[in-house]
Formats: sequence, structure tokens, C-alpha cells
Amino acid sequence: MSEHDVAEAQTEATGLRTRLSATTDKLNKAARGIVNRITENGERLLNELVETGEALRDKAGDKAKAVAPQDWRANLAHVLGLPTRDEMDALGKKLDRISRKVNKIAREQKAAG
Repeated sequence: MSEHDVAEAQTEATGLRTRLSATTDKLNKAARGIVNRITENGERLLNELVETGEALRDKAGDKAKAVAPQDWRANLAHVLGLPTRDEMDALGKKLDRISRKVNKIAREQKAAG
């Protein structure tokens, strides 16, 4: 490798370092800008959500206070598609009947077998 090639490589490396430094500086500034914008918008959004929640609470008024905790649980279970206690009891009774029939059939087959 000649001295000219070495000098050219060094010049190219210096240029790369300069561009890398400039890019790193831009990325650093962009990151600070992102954090600043998220902080500003996040606080604004949180305040808007709090105001909306307070307005809904005020609008609901006495209705929200009159709802029993059991009703909230039942409504939530319904929304989630969970079975009610009565449905679970009915299912348990059906399973008991089916188990008795299966056991009876098994006894009959064993006796006939």
C-alpha cells in the first residue's frame, strides 16, 4: 500500500468519523425532542382523561352510588362472557346426572359382560 493510499484511507476515515459524530448528535437531539414531546403531550392527555372521568362521574351522579358491588361484578362477568352462579349450578347438576347415567351404564355392562 502506498503512502498515497494510506493518506486517502485516513482522509476517508476522518470523513466517516465526522459524519458519524454529526449523525450521533442529531440522534441525541431527536431523542431529547421525543422525550420532551411525550412528556408535554402525556401530561395533556392525562389531564384530558381525568377531566372526562370526572365529567362522567358527575353525570352519573346518584346512579353510580346506587349500584351495589354485586351488580358491578355481575355486569363485568356478563361483559366478559363468564357464566353466572346459577348457570354454574345448573351445569353442575347436569354433570351429576350424566355421571350417574354413565356409572349406571358401566355397571350394567360389567354385570352383562
